[in-house]
Amino acid sequence: MNNILFALAMLVVFSVKAQVTKIPFEEDGLVFIKVKVNDQQEYLDFVFDTGASIGVLDSTVAKKLNIKSNYSQNAQGANGSQTYNIATNQTVNIGTIVLDNSNLVLVDLQKLSQRSGRKIQGIIGYDVLRQYRTRFDFKEKTMTLYNEDDPISGLEIYTKIPMKFDGTPIPQIDLTFTLNDGNTLTGNFLFDSGANMSVLFNTPYALKNDLKNRSGKTIKGKARGLNKSTTYTKGTIEKLRLSDFEFTDLPIDISEGHEGVSGSPSYAGILGAQIINRFDMVLDYKEKLFYIKPNEKFKTPFEFPMSGIGVEKVQEKILVSYVVKDSEAYQKGVREGDELLKIDEYNGKELSTWKKHLKHSEKKVKIEGKDTSGKVYKVVILLRRLI
Repeated sequence: MNNILFALAMLVVFSVKAQVTKIPFEEDGLVFIKVKVNDQQEYLDFVFDTGASIGVLDSTVAKKLNIKSNYSQNAQGANGSQTYNIATNQTVNIGTIVLDNSNLVLVDLQKLSQRSGRKIQGIIGYDVLRQYRTRFDFKEKTMTLYNEDDPISGLEIYTKIPMKFDGTPIPQIDLTFTLNDGNTLTGNFLFDSGANMSVLFNTPYALKNDLKNRSGKTIKGKARGLNKSTTYTKGTIEKLRLSDFEFTDLPIDISEGHEGVSGSPSYAGILGAQIINRFDMVLDYKEKLFYIKPNEKFKTPFEFPMSGIGVEKVQEKILVSYVVKDSEAYQKGVREGDELLKIDEYNGKELSTWKKHLKHSEKKVKIEGKDTSGKVYKVVILLRRLI
């Protein structure tokens, strides 16, 4: 979902009947809020995403709600050009605010739901952020919207950082980082809270600075966007600096795509949720300002790949979505598409629990799986940092 549909931002035209409102959210890697569409009483689970230049509704949900596309347009997404079907003049309800005449891109979000382990029925971001100053409190798990002239208390304890747009609806921020060889670089990064990663470097920037050979030990990864999967290289950097705040020893993603946003030479890359969500913040798009302060997650160590196994939940089955070829799991026969039946003594279907079991460092785990031919196998692998 990284930085979707730049070219469709021009379609986001609506009037607002609103008051200041406080909206509870859930954090599960990404930020989830409850949304109603049109006159339906059912709440839908939407990701709140600063990288979403236009609202998105799952196509299956749209069919259930009898919402039909009446417009289509070709646009650049994160991974290339796609034709998107759009339902215009919809009504979106968030808390006490009503966004009339909203446009929603109808996209199959099933794969994103499978990777996250929870249903994603829609995505929203710029539709709200362009109209309201928006405050995120990760301790209270609330998102508060303020009208243009409403006072916001406590901003004096936040760090104020300029926000850039450069012709896009997605804000950008400058970052400084130190590579493992000790050299320091800077770049302009898209601020994308819907990208569940720390930081990704776009292909042109990575090639120009030879990042693959300057990022320590690397492995191949696989990510799912709105319409297709892409591969990337995962490595590390020594430090990353965001204004006055510094992070050390963190994983990075290096794009291998040559289309879409991740292939663009206009940006160094993407700053994602694994760093963004370590700050409480106020986003003021009109004044082009970030206000940020560290929250209780700020000093939490970054997670590194330990097993080499990606997992997803498909029709109540836990499946292997990818396997790193340099991993012990691959060497012992675990393959993409296998069904995972048990890890140690756990045989449940909560994807978050499976991921938790695969994150421990320097621990042996017993995995029981079934390959695509139906053959059941058992392997023991040692979880250890792969990069």
